Amino acid sequence: MPGTFSDSWKLTKTAFRLIREDRALLIFPVVGGLSILGVLGLFLLGAFVLFPYILSGGSGTSGYEGAGVALFLGTYFACSFISVYATAGLIGAATLKLNGQQPTAADGWKVARARLGRLFLWSVIAATVGLVIQAIASRVRGIGGLLIAGAAGASWGVVTYFMVPVVLYENDGAWTSLKRSAHLFVSTFGRSLVSNLVVGLIVGGGLFAALVLGVVGIVELVGGQTLLGAVLVGAALAIGTIFALVGAAAEGVLRAALYRYATTGKIDPDLLPGAYRSAAAPTAGAPLP
Repeated sequence: MPGTFSDSWKLTKTAFRLIREDRALLIFPVVGGLSILGVLGLFLLGAFVLFPYILSGGSGTSGYEGAGVALFLGTYFACSFISVYATAGLIGAATLKLNGQQPTAADGWKVARARLGRLFLWSVIAATVGLVIQAIASRVRGIGGLLIAGAAGASWGVVTYFMVPVVLYENDGAWTSLKRSAHLFVSTFGRSLVSNLVVGLIVGGGLFAALVLGVVGIVELVGGQTLLGAVLVGAALAIGTIFALVGAAAEGVLRAALYRYATTGKIDPDLLPGAYRSAAAPTAGAPLP
């Protein structure tokens, strides 16, 4: 147990150190988040156009309803792919850094692009399973449905925790990759659990502080302190955005570090500062040592 906590803390420090020393890693959650917002914007625009026709209840309503379902599914699967692809780019860049190289964000995207087809297939599988879980849970009313959705979603998240790095760096089929991901999580269960818990507490604490600051700002605005309230709300939004981005980046980097640890046994947190100064030119998509 002491070794588990020690390794988890080293892995967590490694994740935050990479982000602190190379803020380009934040590009991946920024691009992914903005892309998803863009897709959701298109969905809302399409829904705004279709909604009046669906409400009309005319003879051609079924066609518009079908278009609405297609729009929803297209948006859902597109968001799933964007999330997987951005995570893959982040893990690719982080892995290159963990291997002692000094890649740019473009090298991370190159790693993801080299596995584009496999990543697309995995995003379709992940999105489909998510829909199936929600469909099953929706058939159970009340808290039972929520419990089913929560338990199934959590189990699926655990089994697939290492799927993106497995897809990037191994060449097995979907079912074998899924079993491989589950095996890696089980073999690193304590370290994965503790490391993610620590990251969650740090990021969650920052988001909670931003929430409190925002509430105070809103109270000040309602109370007539316009300038002070606006400053507090603006600060809360800025702090919340920063912690959300750092949290997303830290989760991806930590996943790369845990995968590297699971497959090689290496943590090497003390290697990183020197590696940044003396690294040779990166080879994008290079295999793990």
